[in-house]
Amino acid sequence: MQLKNVLKATVSGLSLVIAIPAFAQDSQGQTAEAEDNNPNTIIVTATKREEAVNDVGLTITAASGEALIARGINGPEDLGNLVPGFTFTQSLYSTPVYTLRGIGLYDATFGASPSVAIYTDQIPRNVPTMSDALNLDVERVEVLKGPQGTLFGQSATGGAVNYVLGQPTDTFEAGFNASYERFDRIEASGFVSGPITEGVNARLALGVVNGGAWQRSISRPDDENGDQRRYAGRLTVDIEPTDGLTIQLTGTAAIDESDPLAPQYAGTLLNLYPTPAAAAASGNPFAVVDAQRYADLTTPTSAGFDASFLGRQSVVVGRLSSPNASVAAGARALLGTPISDNTRDAEWTPGLLGASDNSYYQLAGRVDLDLSETITLTSITALAEKDLDYAQDLDGTTARVVDVPLFGDVRSFNQELRVAYDDGTAYAIVGVSYDNVRTSQNNFFFLGDYSANADLITLTLNNFNSRSRSYAVFGNIEYDITDNLTLQGGIRYTQNDLEADYCYNDPPEDTAQGTATLFGAALNSVPITINPGECFPTTGDLLLGTAASTIDPVERAFDEDNISFRLGASYSFDSGALLYANVSQGYKAGIFSAIGASRVLQYDPATQERVIAYEAGFKLPLADDAIQFNAAAFYYDYSDKQVRGRVQDVVFGLLEKMLNVPESYIWGIEGEFVARPVDGLNLSLSATWLNSEVTGTFTETPDGSAVYNAAGYTGDFAGSELPYTPDFSATFDAQYEFPVSSSMNAFLGGTLVYQGEQNASFVTPLLPADDFVIESRTLLGLRAGLATDDDRWRFTLFGENVTNESYTTAVSTFLDTLIRYRGAPSTYGASISYRY
Repeated sequence: MQLKNVLKATVSGLSLVIAIPAFAQDSQGQTAEAEDNNPNTIIVTATKREEAVNDVGLTITAASGEALIARGINGPEDLGNLVPGFTFTQSLYSTPVYTLRGIGLYDATFGASPSVAIYTDQIPRNVPTMSDALNLDVERVEVLKGPQGTLFGQSATGGAVNYVLGQPTDTFEAGFNASYERFDRIEASGFVSGPITEGVNARLALGVVNGGAWQRSISRPDDENGDQRRYAGRLTVDIEPTDGLTIQLTGTAAIDESDPLAPQYAGTLLNLYPTPAAAAASGNPFAVVDAQRYADLTTPTSAGFDASFLGRQSVVVGRLSSPNASVAAGARALLGTPISDNTRDAEWTPGLLGASDNSYYQLAGRVDLDLSETITLTSITALAEKDLDYAQDLDGTTARVVDVPLFGDVRSFNQELRVAYDDGTAYAIVGVSYDNVRTSQNNFFFLGDYSANADLITLTLNNFNSRSRSYAVFGNIEYDITDNLTLQGGIRYTQNDLEADYCYNDPPEDTAQGTATLFGAALNSVPITINPGECFPTTGDLLLGTAASTIDPVERAFDEDNISFRLGASYSFDSGALLYANVSQGYKAGIFSAIGASRVLQYDPATQERVIAYEAGFKLPLADDAIQFNAAAFYYDYSDKQVRGRVQDVVFGLLEKMLNVPESYIWGIEGEFVARPVDGLNLSLSATWLNSEVTGTFTETPDGSAVYNAAGYTGDFAGSELPYTPDFSATFDAQYEFPVSSSMNAFLGGTLVYQGEQNASFVTPLLPADDFVIESRTLLGLRAGLATDDDRWRFTLFGENVTNESYTTAVSTFLDTLIRYRGAPSTYGASISYRY
């Protein structure tokens, strides 16, 4: 804790010193903006060497740090403002989920490996929870679309996002950005860079964010939520002891004490009745008549049948008249919390949410040694730890239906050793890598007002530990057959060893003792005795009466291996145009998920997924580079795609579980158009259209458990679109900068972002999930300001979501209620930046 306080004080102090005159969230100068909007001028490292983006036969979106700030992109969660087809979703436990071209992994586990890999200077952030300080002192970001397994590893079936950070300089440089905006949110960051001594350069960057609470309690208007309290720092030192040898050492630290966002209550099925007469007779003042849905829930032959529904409904409605005031209040909150269309409205158990206690630390080292004029040896080593401690309200009410304090950590070690050969005609890489990721996750569940809980056990704990070790050898070669034709091939062999142990228990400090039927009486489950501290079940099946509980956890392990490859060709014309085509095979490692269960079989992992991807496209500069037009078409053929589905748990009802979809596909087209029609005017338009479908039969898990969608329907989901895959998304950005004096320019700009409708669950005409539709949204951001002609100073007035569109980013259900996560309302503010 002392280290955290030192970091916070240092960051806050330096940020204040460098930002006293300032308020920034800034777009940089016209020259930089012109380069950002002319893709062939941007240098990228997509193939682990520096190349102009127009010379790379891959689909890439790249932008400088200045362009990211101009568009209000503060981290990977905002990349949809830049990259069509990129979506961010918040899972139940606030862990981020990144999806690119419909490929992502929705999972709430702290250590869940993603389908879209995040890197900083080619160093992996192994899991999305390690997404700290990614917006601090960024030189540029590169978004590589499609499987990137040959060069960027196994967790990149959807693509890779590489943040290139500000590098130490051999002359003194410094700068700051600072901003103040609605809801009293203040952000400040700055850097200093320069030589320390001969052959040693260093760069220090610090940042702080404070405020911004935009959520408000429906029942307690003065109770707000959503304040950010983030502190980050990074020190990078470059050492060149001799010619041909460079050493870079980087230390990153980040503290996040922000409030976890509260979900918004979207209703409960427990209020449903078949007729007005039945609703009136129920004694439930919040009754809703929906004959068809009620029939689906209560008819045993229906695909939406829930055997526990009537019993749970009767229990909760009966609690409304309980002489125990807290029991009655809990039932009233569960059934009667208002459903609001106002983005800001939310509800949570008083005192549950508040400051998190999360931190991230990473130490990394890179060594480059020139063995000859054409051969370079590179070693990259990184050690990181993410600690998490916060609370989550998963019912969106003041009741304790499911309140979840969480704590745990993720630790990772990465080592890559490679040799690169470059003679101007051939570029080849051969290397090995090792990754070791350990996860510990502990979820307390306060379930006092849950409909199937008799209040005898009010506190349970899910202890989950996992370890993933990955060993790989890889090679890649690009060869210029002629001055215009380049062939490329890559291959990677990967061995994965995975282990996990589970213990779902009633903690020793809880003096209550009971049986699992406390949660499952409505399903007539067979009771077993669960003593405090024991794990249940450790063998057998609760429903069949074969379950047993012990102190020892359930242990699981499995090994997998795979071969990823890429074959490609590109042809460059003398005009600068590029045609390219690729076929690749990628894998995502299997995964254990942090879930609770009443059957040991529910702890089985999702096995590795495979994708074979075909892609062709072109990059076309026109009118002396005043216009750039890029387009690509792609087809992804998936086997065993990992998804977060649902299975029926005899104790808790429907629970999320990692599943494999046997067969599915995604295909689509995308385009990008950039133009500078007149001096000072920059226009860019990009769009992605997707089509996805589950093919073949998808009805059950390998152990024979029926698969359900989030709405509780079971059957064959063949023909369903993949979850979180919008059909169409697009971004349009425009900026005009013009002189207003001999030393000052003015600018006006805006960004329009559209994301189409998507579904948060599997759905077919016979297996609906209407409550889980995420409607389309269109967000408009505007900016205007003044800048010196040398772009040292820039002052900006900005607004985000200026039309105050109310929109949803994720929908889910946990036990009794339907919840949705909402995007922020309109914000506006002022910013200033300075570069020396």
